[in-house]
Amino acid sequence: MNIQEAAAESGLSPDTIRFYERKGVLPRPPRQTNGYRNYTPDHVRTLRLAKGLRHLAVPLESVAPMIAVAHSGTCGEVRADLTDALSEALAETDRRLNDLVHIRDHLELILAGLTAMHLADTTVPGMAPCECIRLVSAAAE
Repeated sequence: MNIQEAAAESGLSPDTIRFYERKGVLPRPPRQTNGYRNYTPDHVRTLRLAKGLRHLAVPLESVAPMIAVAHSGTCGEVRADLTDALSEALAETDRRLNDLVHIRDHLELILAGLTAMHLADTTVPGMAPCECIRLVSAAAE
């Protein structure tokens, strides 16, 4: 099958497939005599595995070795690598969630103060005078 068909079967775009191949995440399939890539059902399974790992926030640099082990290793080796990668992805997801909660809390604080202001007010209620810019700047802290 060609790259368009492999893309449709795997749920990845042709550009993503080419990118993964260039980065060495996925093995390059053999070429047909006309120069087109010739994807097999095994390639499509590999593409789906890569897509699933990336969907679970596994970093791209961790996907390639896991794909290699998935094709040549034992179930125990795959399980160990998968456990490590998913544990790291979970920790990173927790860090990102904490950051998002902090941002959300900060946005609520700013919006509550801004919506409580009257047109003539020069200060946000409950905050230091004219702190709008400082509050937005402080969001990155």
